[in-house]
Amino acid sequence: MVLPKPRRTAPHSIPALRHGVLTLEIVRDETGFHALQPFWDVLVEQMATRSPFLRWDWMSLWWEECRKEARLVIGVLRDVEGVPHAIAPLMLASEPDPARKHLVTLSFLASFGDAKGERLDLIVPAGREDELTPQLCRVFKLLRHECDNVRLNHVPEESPNTPHLLAVLQESFRRAGVLNRQVSRFARLPATWEDYEARHNSKWRNVLRRRRRAFTADHAGTATLAGERISFPEAMKEFCVLNAMQWPSGVSSFTTDAAWRFHQRLSVRWLPQQRTWMPMLEADGKVIAALYGFVERDQFFQYQTGWEQSLSKISPGKLVVRWAIDCCIQRGLQVYDMLPSDYEYKRHWCEGARWLLDLEAFNPASWRATAFHALRTVRRWLPRRTSPAVISPNDLQERHEPALPPAA
Repeated sequence: MVLPKPRRTAPHSIPALRHGVLTLEIVRDETGFHALQPFWDVLVEQMATRSPFLRWDWMSLWWEECRKEARLVIGVLRDVEGVPHAIAPLMLASEPDPARKHLVTLSFLASFGDAKGERLDLIVPAGREDELTPQLCRVFKLLRHECDNVRLNHVPEESPNTPHLLAVLQESFRRAGVLNRQVSRFARLPATWEDYEARHNSKWRNVLRRRRRAFTADHAGTATLAGERISFPEAMKEFCVLNAMQWPSGVSSFTTDAAWRFHQRLSVRWLPQQRTWMPMLEADGKVIAALYGFVERDQFFQYQTGWEQSLSKISPGKLVVRWAIDCCIQRGLQVYDMLPSDYEYKRHWCEGARWLLDLEAFNPASWRATAFHALRTVRRWLPRRTSPAVISPNDLQERHEPALPPAA
């Protein structure tokens, strides 16, 4: 099947600032937040490290479904006519982690909860970071007295904004630095599937081909995309069932009430626009595997997968990843990103690595921050007790399916 090329529309642009200075404003209410909608995606599309998780639909729907007790504190640089030139999508909230629930944390909007974003950043046009980001970062100084700590999760290490973020945190807070550094595996896509397949050793290729033959010959298997033979709403229902199969406890963060409402509403907007993409496999008259991810510029971000456990011998989870990569190549995308977590199966598919940073800093005037940091220091010195590993759906792909041999 030959896929259509993505529809490209010429984005409007924010006019360049010719005279005067920019004013930093903090938006604290929903009226002000929604007034930013006409400018939000225009600015996202001009970013150096743009991400589907920064788009207006993701941020606004997250706010409606997952905000709980959070407060908006969005920094906006405006010109004299009120036009935004850069946005710091921020909120004040308490993290769900029991150890941090008593801290008021200054963080990125949509950085907590079951529908959290995976690549978050300041929204600043490419090439203007050295000019605008230091001005935008003054919002952290202005908000210091309202928070106990700062936690900025999943900041792309390669972002031009990252050095400026670290600088303002080190200047205005205490113990500022990188708390976590997580790898995000990705593959640069060639012109054809055959070129991609040739990167792997013969054993890897032969095993995958055998399983694909079994899928088509023994199970009358076919590959499709949501919206072709299966309607978008029905595809989401099928995916929900398949995704839940990956969790031994039967509880997936993807299918909690808030997250499921979020993704249902997001899919209504993004599936018809081809911003959300769902490659699917059908066999023996039913859907046996599906993959849910997002297209942004020339990149695809694999977000969640699900597959039929009873057919693990033919590896439906791996076959749907193969189909998704082939779809991306047909569509002319350049990058296939598997997002954070360094499971072995991701290394088999993706040879590249880029890094996401969790930045942290503490308000020196907060007794809660001081107490939290002291307790954490003590706990790190105490002998560690062994605790059960947290299992994700991606990890279970390795546990329940026959492994492919490693790439050459």
